[in-house]
Amino acid sequence: MFRGVQTGNVDDKGRLKLPASVNRQFKENYKHGDIFITRLDGETVKMYPIEEWKVVEALLSSRSTGTDQASDGMVKNRILFQVNRFGAEESLDNQGRLLVPAVLRDSAGMRGTVVIQWQSNHLVVMCEEKYNTAAIENKLTAEDLRLAANLGL
Repeated sequence: MFRGVQTGNVDDKGRLKLPASVNRQFKENYKHGDIFITRLDGETVKMYPIEEWKVVEALLSSRSTGTDQASDGMVKNRILFQVNRFGAEESLDNQGRLLVPAVLRDSAGMRGTVVIQWQSNHLVVMCEEKYNTAAIENKLTAEDLRLAANLGL
């Protein structure tokens, strides 16, 4: 959808204002502004265009195959429980704003400036401090750099 990192802002009413370029590209790629917003951990908010979330839901709802079906099913149920516990379906308004549920704002420290990245089928939103910590934790290793070179990077 977009490349690189963008910054957004969570206002006093708990609305995330997407940067104009992100909002424009979002609306170009998805017919409407419906989003499922949730988290799996306490630090990262994930915003799925509803079309993308329906694909994820179908995968989580599908029967497992293989030798560890019972365990896999329990994990899927725990994931669904957590994403629904912290999740909400919201819509972008005409100004590119989205209400971030209070439980997500509080647990992820989303106030003021936030960092936004596109990752595959969703947006990842983190407060600046947690993003900077994640950047240090995700530093590329020598092996990562070799793989990147093999991929043409």
